[in-house]
Amino acid sequence: MPRRLFLALVLVTSTASASPPFHIQLEANPAAPFPFLSKFGKVTLHVYPGGVRAETFWLNGFSRNGTSTVTVENPLGRMYTDMPIADIAGILRKMAAAESGVERATPIVERAVAGRVRGIDARRTRLRYGEQAWIDVWTTTVVPETPQLRTIIQELVRGISPGTAGALASLRGTPIYVELNFSHYKKLPLVRLKSFASNNIGEAEALRVGKLYFKAPFDW
Repeated sequence: MPRRLFLALVLVTSTASASPPFHIQLEANPAAPFPFLSKFGKVTLHVYPGGVRAETFWLNGFSRNGTSTVTVENPLGRMYTDMPIADIAGILRKMAAAESGVERATPIVERAVAGRVRGIDARRTRLRYGEQAWIDVWTTTVVPETPQLRTIIQELVRGISPGTAGALASLRGTPIYVELNFSHYKKLPLVRLKSFASNNIGEAEALRVGKLYFKAPFDW
């Protein structure tokens, strides 16, 4: 009986921890509200059960769940380096300080409202900064969260707006649409859903270094 119980527990645990395959493709446009990020242009994010990959016109990067780094690739130079995730916020603070400074405002988190984004069940949470200033964050729980995506987003936002990062930490689910509404940014999509697939085809290739790349020391 103990042996059967043990095997049953192993089976249940394995089944519960298995994540269904999926591939969410997002397009981020951070340069629109933050000009100091313009050199990166638009960013395509590929979210998988095992991690996340980002692609820009001159750099690519990926990070697997549970790792403390982002592997940054330079396709032109065929080089890659491992950047600590903990360094992201500090790097962005330096870049922001050189142009416009770090945003210190802390928003009020309003009650979430149910809805859909391109046919996917989602919830909209409004982060309100003032009567005519807010950010709408649409998240979905249709698929399990990718821990690495949440970790990286927190560091990215913390480097630009620590108060907003604190508010985002309370949200659950995968963000699939983010819209800014301020006096100079009306209905500006910061993140939008490009596609959703119930498979993870291409995940293995997306979350590893490309062929014929050589490692370079991290220096930003």
